[in-house]
Amino acid sequence: MKDWPFEVHPTGWYQVDWSANLACGEVKALRYFSEDLVLFRGESGRAQVLSAFCPHFGAHLGHGGKVCGDDVQCPWHGWRWSATGVNTHIPYAERPTERGSLTVWETREVDGIVIIWYDVNGDPPSWEWSGVPEFRNEEEFYPIFPYGAERHGKRRIMPQSILENFADTEHFPYVHGAGEPGTHADWQEAGHYLNVKFSMNFGANSPPSWLTPNGPVAGIIESEAFGLGLGIARFMVEGRTVAQLVATTPIDEEHSEMFSTITTNRIPGEPEPVGVAAKWIALQQEQITHDFHIWENQRYVERPLYAGSEERPFAAVRRFARQFYPARREVDLDAAEPAAATVSP
Repeated sequence: MKDWPFEVHPTGWYQVDWSANLACGEVKALRYFSEDLVLFRGESGRAQVLSAFCPHFGAHLGHGGKVCGDDVQCPWHGWRWSATGVNTHIPYAERPTERGSLTVWETREVDGIVIIWYDVNGDPPSWEWSGVPEFRNEEEFYPIFPYGAERHGKRRIMPQSILENFADTEHFPYVHGAGEPGTHADWQEAGHYLNVKFSMNFGANSPPSWLTPNGPVAGIIESEAFGLGLGIARFMVEGRTVAQLVATTPIDEEHSEMFSTITTNRIPGEPEPVGVAAKWIALQQEQITHDFHIWENQRYVERPLYAGSEERPFAAVRRFARQFYPARREVDLDAAEPAAATVSP
């Protein structure tokens, strides 16, 4: 990866869509981890991601493919493939073939987010994502789609860049316009999970605004990382909670797709976000873009010139991140080459 010392994409769960953005019977072409993929929702309602190319003659199932029951049908010759990657139907043969299959990507839908598991060695999931409680609580919080869902597109950003914000108390004034830096109030790690809390003085050194109408007020930013692909920032100010999921899904060795999903407390009697709720959602969708020009033009420095109290939290974040870069195992390419699928008419 350009300017990054890592030879593999990090292991973990990664967002590929929102549940509400994938209709029953819909088929989509995806490209992540330098792989062509197909996402579809079968008639049973299950969402699944498979490798994209039909083993018959190599048609891309995401371009013109159709859903038939819980299978995806090739647009070229009508071969059907199940959510488990096996052939189920060939229109001009007596029975399906047992030779040739599609790679199955572990797919989940959690709190309205469609995620897939990636591991460079093809190892199965070693943990599950617990989701975002606010996203599933639509009685108290606004639905995430369409009000708080924004795709920020292809960016020259690696997932670890977002994680390193967990260590960075000093960037708030320069990148986000805060009146003061934050301070670390708590730091908890548990395997794939990292939870960091910042104490913030919202509205510091600024006149009253819609955000702090009574002047500066103490608040908390709680940041949660689930691996390197899924990061939650939870802003808690004067009784209001704003929950933002920033998902970073690698496309290739230099680029990722950025997803931002936000909700906040409902305003009684208002079915859609208005007033302070709408302003918070808009503010956070804009604030994440302020980081983009930093991350997109960053060169990774393995030995930074630390100042003040920076070294301890940055070293901790990088130590936490290291666990998600496994060594690539050697593959016998001859043994891995799929045999041709021959079918009797």
